[in-house]
Amino acid sequence: MRNIVTYMAEEQRTFAESPFNPVDSLVFSTLAYLNYEVAPGLNAASSDSVLLHDVVMLSDWRELTAHSWMEDAKDTVAFLHVLSASRRMRDVRVAFYANERSEAVEKQFSAVTLMYPDAHGSTAYLAFRGTDGSFAGWKEDFNLCFKEVIPSQCTAAAYLSGVASALSGPLVVGGHSKGGNLAEYAALVADDGVFARMQGVYNHDGPSFLDDPSPRIDDERFCALLHKTVPESSAFGMILERRADYRVVQSSAMSVFQHEPFTWQTEDDDFVYQEALNPSAVFFDEALDTWLRSKAPDERERFIDTIYDLFASTEAGTWSEFQTKLFAHTRLLLGARSKLDPETKSFIWQTLGSLGGILKNETLKRFKPAPPTWRPLRRETYDPEKGTEA
Repeated sequence: MRNIVTYMAEEQRTFAESPFNPVDSLVFSTLAYLNYEVAPGLNAASSDSVLLHDVVMLSDWRELTAHSWMEDAKDTVAFLHVLSASRRMRDVRVAFYANERSEAVEKQFSAVTLMYPDAHGSTAYLAFRGTDGSFAGWKEDFNLCFKEVIPSQCTAAAYLSGVASALSGPLVVGGHSKGGNLAEYAALVADDGVFARMQGVYNHDGPSFLDDPSPRIDDERFCALLHKTVPESSAFGMILERRADYRVVQSSAMSVFQHEPFTWQTEDDDFVYQEALNPSAVFFDEALDTWLRSKAPDERERFIDTIYDLFASTEAGTWSEFQTKLFAHTRLLLGARSKLDPETKSFIWQTLGSLGGILKNETLKRFKPAPPTWRPLRRETYDPEKGTEA
């Protein structure tokens, strides 16, 4: 099975020799998950760029990938090995690393700018990180279901504006998961001067928007720049998605595990595509969309806030911390649930019940009536007292 790891191992042409492609974008989006602050002696946050190769070679890989899905992914070490030896990636430079998290405003934001030399000089790819393992990060994701704008989107727009003012030349934005949503949002609200410099907008399995952030979303040039890709059983990337201008990528994993970039199948300098989502993904997408439309924004907010408060009561800040002391944290979680007032408990169960009802109805819609079957006529039994068949 070929993926972004085998792609980097085999593709040794420079960007000047072979243009930037969608697989490169997924590689760069994956690089947004690295913790650049741990590279000794390097200040990736400054405008003074450093070689990506140096970041990888001088860092402890466990620290470099901590607190993200890369920490446990089986291909992470191979990914870093081929990255450090790649001729295509050897001249990529890193700058403007930003990493912000706030429990108070429910924000988790991180981005990095990757500059690569190509046939036109130098292009800057602004890679936005997806959700990390923090509760604040996941809460912000769910806030997309009832908020028109979330804090990370505002920060992403400011980040694009700042980098664009510091650099000259073409710009590309992209990201995986929530990072794809942030990249798309930043491009949609960018001023005309910045937007004119953009060469691509990549959203790899990121959700869409509650409401259109800008009329530019229907602009012919924006539609030409946008590359949205989702795996065949996508769940997260189809949330709030009303458009059909996405491409479906085949994955080596099952179900929600297809969200991991290492599972996306590649061929040469592109992905392996299929015509449509798998039936299971269509089912989940339609059921979730029906449920969201059945609930007012304030009901969605109350439900999400209550669930988040229950997990926050355990004093664990991340899913990893929660699992480390699973029994103790589960006991605290159940204790907090028991303290909810009766009206809130009723609301939570009614909300979960409505979701269950919708899932049931969507399931029944997909069952076809069984074809009529032939049955033999019931044979009458003989009654010896009457001397007749009963």
